[in-house]
Amino acid sequence: MIRMEAMENNNKTRSWTDDLKVCNQTGVGEATNQIYKEDGSRYEGYKSRDKKCLCIAENTLSMYAILSGHNEVKVAEYALQGLAADLLLGQLNSCHTDEAVKELMRQSFNSVEKGYLDSINTHVARKTAIQMQLSADGMNQYEISQQFENVLQKLDWINNELSIGASAVVGLIHRSHLYLGNIGNCRALLCKTGEHDTLTVTQLSIDHNLLNAEEAARLFRLGLMAQNFEGVPLYSTRCIGNYLGKAGYKDCNFLSSASTEPVIFEPEIVGGIQITSACRFLVLMSSGLCRALHDICTGDTSTGNRELVRMISEEFQNQSTLAGVAQSVVHRIVQKHHDVYMQLVEENKPVTFSSRDDVTLLIRNFNYALPKAFMNRNRSINSFSSTSSDATPTESDHCTINSNISVTSSNITQPGNPYDANQRIRSHVDFSEFYKRVAEAKALGQLPGNIEFD
Repeated sequence: MIRMEAMENNNKTRSWTDDLKVCNQTGVGEATNQIYKEDGSRYEGYKSRDKKCLCIAENTLSMYAILSGHNEVKVAEYALQGLAADLLLGQLNSCHTDEAVKELMRQSFNSVEKGYLDSINTHVARKTAIQMQLSADGMNQYEISQQFENVLQKLDWINNELSIGASAVVGLIHRSHLYLGNIGNCRALLCKTGEHDTLTVTQLSIDHNLLNAEEAARLFRLGLMAQNFEGVPLYSTRCIGNYLGKAGYKDCNFLSSASTEPVIFEPEIVGGIQITSACRFLVLMSSGLCRALHDICTGDTSTGNRELVRMISEEFQNQSTLAGVAQSVVHRIVQKHHDVYMQLVEENKPVTFSSRDDVTLLIRNFNYALPKAFMNRNRSINSFSSTSSDATPTESDHCTINSNISVTSSNITQPGNPYDANQRIRSHVDFSEFYKRVAEAKALGQLPGNIEFD
């Protein structure tokens, strides 16, 4: 009932998920899509299609999600409300194993997909009726276009409605374990402290597009080549919705030669990953953010991931709030994206993009220092407790400041993009505040005797 009401009242009334308790250990940064012009100006192309969730249902359960709409926002909004209804209203109370939680997440994704496809049956029926009417008249395409212009316009509108879909990434923290589900082009990264206190980055999600070798091979086996996707290089090969890429693919120009449905519904579910003191923060990324990183960072997916986390780590040292961290990173990325476009234009090089999709970045902090947040509280450095999803800042005797970032391999990584654990990014942390505090503590005789500070 909740999901059907969401479809009927989309963009008209406030969503029930807006009234859920917001996680105060999470920061979100956003930027609306832009279309670029060669004179340097830019403008919004359409209303934002990203939806997000960062809510707490109870002390041991919280949900974080980003959904990016394809062609429109309605599937993203519908799916977000459906997933929240299936996962946050007590259903997890009976899940006592990792497999039980993952199965509930899988069922929730399936329920959303089935519910949405059922809701568009009227559109499918109308499209079938129009096609039968046009084919029965025995006219060629030109005659049809001349005599049935209004009917063809209606058919185009229906096809557009049937092509609406969404990518999604959903993180659940349940009893101090992280569970992650994704489908499409949204992404999740887990950042932990590794050897020598460096920040290691692991991609938990799987990108479902042609940059994924397994997805490209699957489409090749169906008879589709790379040139089929020339205008849509990051087309989502899996998603919620998009009837036109699934059962209706024969009416989609660049998919019609496939031997069977090329776009599939098959989410990836992983977990539970125990949230230990080594876990620093979780990053969720919209498909537009992933695309922007792909445009501005040469190399494979890990290059963009590493650059994003480097910026996040820098802004943790510069900002006083998690929202400030996320928004500052978003601002840097969207500005860099436009700068790269203008550089291509000015140097008369091939322009590979002329627009940017909606960008949403969600950072859920576990145990990474935000030094400037508590400068006025007895000048103590604080860390965040991760024992509960509703944890509050707690004082700590020390704080680890990471001066390097590396990318580590994991069995939960992007197929075809193995990470190099030996790659490093130069130090970027200002230690002046640390040295100042050491000097103050030394003058007061409060330094631990078993540690050499000189």
